[in-house]
Amino acid sequence: MDIIKEIPIELRNQLSLPPDVFLYVKPLTGIHAKTSQTKRLAVFKNDEIGRLWEKRSDSLKTMVGYWATWEEMLEIAKSQTGGKFEFFRDCN
Repeated sequence: MDIIKEIPIELRNQLSLPPDVFLYVKPLTGIHAKTSQTKRLAVFKNDEIGRLWEKRSDSLKTMVGYWATWEEMLEIAKSQTGGKFEFFRDCN
């Protein structure tokens, strides 16, 4: 789903992507949640989807969830995963 990061804001709005995304972070270290196999930043469509994944993940249970803009998320992805992220639209 990396292609989403290259889509201009105007087009993102037309695609019905949310204006903000939900992320998880370890508050003491500032390290954000990553996918276990690909090591991409884990980005959730909303807090509801994030909380559903939290029930399945021991790692997410130790982190704090919060809202971020796309631009903030892209900066975090750039600094922590080389710009790579995975966007979770649902819990499947």
